[in-house]
Order: sequence, then structure tokens, then C-alpha cells
Amino acid sequence: MATNMASAATSPALILTAVQAAVGKEYTDEEVRRLVAALEEPFDPAEIKWRVTNTTKDRARGQVIAYADPRAYTDRLNAVFTVRGWTRKYAVEMINNVERKTHHESESQMVGKVVVTCEVSIYGLGTHSGIGEEWADNENAGTAAEAQAFKRACACFGLGRYLYDLEGGWVELDNRKQPKSMPKLPDWALPKRRAMNEAVQKSANQNGHVPQNRAAAQDIGTLNARVQALSDQIGFSLSRNVLMAIAKVDSPDKVGTNSIEAVAKKLEDTLRGVERLRAAIAIVGQPRYSELCQELKFASDHLDDIPDREALR
Repeated sequence: MATNMASAATSPALILTAVQAAVGKEYTDEEVRRLVAALEEPFDPAEIKWRVTNTTKDRARGQVIAYADPRAYTDRLNAVFTVRGWTRKYAVEMINNVERKTHHESESQMVGKVVVTCEVSIYGLGTHSGIGEEWADNENAGTAAEAQAFKRACACFGLGRYLYDLEGGWVELDNRKQPKSMPKLPDWALPKRRAMNEAVQKSANQNGHVPQNRAAAQDIGTLNARVQALSDQIGFSLSRNVLMAIAKVDSPDKVGTNSIEAVAKKLEDTLRGVERLRAAIAIVGQPRYSELCQELKFASDHLDDIPDREALR
């Protein structure tokens, strides 16, 4: 089974353990709240797919449920925590001689079942696991069970959890038993940007004009959450240095809409530098890093006390 854990020499799990020991940073309750909010943000509607689960007797209509590809989950984890901020591992088991009912309820057959357990670990937040299963006579049994296990583990962190609350609607089916049209997602299942855009467009249609303030239709909510999360990850002094340089403010919640995107990009660039520092600390060790901090006259060897991007370099 595929896994994003590397060899022992370069294992992200080992690097993260070393980093945690070296930096010793734990998320505050407020930081956890912001990170969880970023995870719980609904996927873009383009990522949502629909699967037919039940049909009427004439198979003219079918009940569908919403789901997202595992890549959407991976992309969100990478966006919020970067590729070094999380990892996963799988355990696979084959269960033989499981009784399964056939289409004729009075009949059954003995088949095997593939069971996959996935553990998802996020640095600073913990580890959750999920189980996926699929009948072995499905040629894609391993892939299906793996995806199910991964998504269930992610749901424990809030990622994709909202999809379980979407009610499966009934739609017309074509000759291939596929939906002719897809259900419309409710507003609460849309990202803040999309929900805001639709509200603005609805207002424009009702009032017969386009609002002058286009900024209201931008991805402000998502960008604000991203800026907050990035600021928490790179430390107080570094984030303040970026905020002052670009937005002339000292706190993420004070960044204006005109500069929020530029601030997010600069914070992302700064985070890449922090990640390189963390990897270096994991290699050279905490004592050598502490000596360097003293030579540079930092207040301490804590990440929060790196004063600016020049000092980081």
C-alpha cells in the first residue's frame, strides 16, 4: 500500500519528532481553534462528486451521496500544515470466508474482505485512525479501502466531516444509470468565498445592479484564516515583522482586505524558511542551535524570538 512515509534516513515522522524536541512548541487553544477551522472549511464545489447508492425499481431515479477524492484531503493538509506538518501510515489485513448476501436476498456466497487501517498524524495536534473495507472480488479493493480509511481518519480532525451531514437527494438517472444532474449544495456546505459570492450575486439580481464594493466577493474569510494559521506557525516576532512590512499592522486580525493576499504570500514564503530551519535543527541538534542564538543575541532559542526575516536567513 502506498504511504507518504519515507525511509528511516529521511522519515518525516523522525524529523517531526526531532523538531518537536528541539523547538518544544505546542499550539495554544486559540491556535488549535484556528487550525481546526481551516480544516473544517468545506471543499471547493468542483472537488465534490456524487455516487449513486440506491435506485427505484425501474432505475429511473437514484439516491446520491456526496464525497471528495482523497487528493482534496491531501491538498488541504498540505495547505494548512505543509508536507512536513503531517504524515500517515497504513496497515492492511485480509479477512477470508466472509458471508455476503447476493442480489437475491435468500442466497449468499463466501468471499474475502480487504480491511485497511490508516493513522493520520498532525504535528502538534495528535493522531487519529480510521478503518476502510471492501470486498476482495473488487479489482480496486485495496485502493477503495485505503481511501475510505484515510478520509475517516481525517474526519476525526474535522476535515471533510461536513460531508457526512449532507442528505442524499434523489435525482433522475440516464441510460447508464448515472445522474442527469447533480444536487445543489446548501450554503453551509460551501466555502466562505463561494457562499459570499452567491450572496452578492443574489443581491445584485434582486436589486438590478452589481455592488460597487467587489472586495466583498473575494476570498477574505479563507485568507484571514490562512494568515492567522501561518502567523501561529512561524512565530510572534517573524509574523509581526511581515505584517508591519506589508500591511503596517501588528496583528493578523488587523490586516486590511487590500493587503491580505500579499501578506499571506509573504507569510508562506517565511514559513518555508522556518521549515528549513527546523530541518537544520533536527540535524545539528538543539545545543548547537542554542549557541547560535546566543551568538546572534536572540532573546532565547524559541521560534517566537527570531526577530525578523534577515535574522532567519
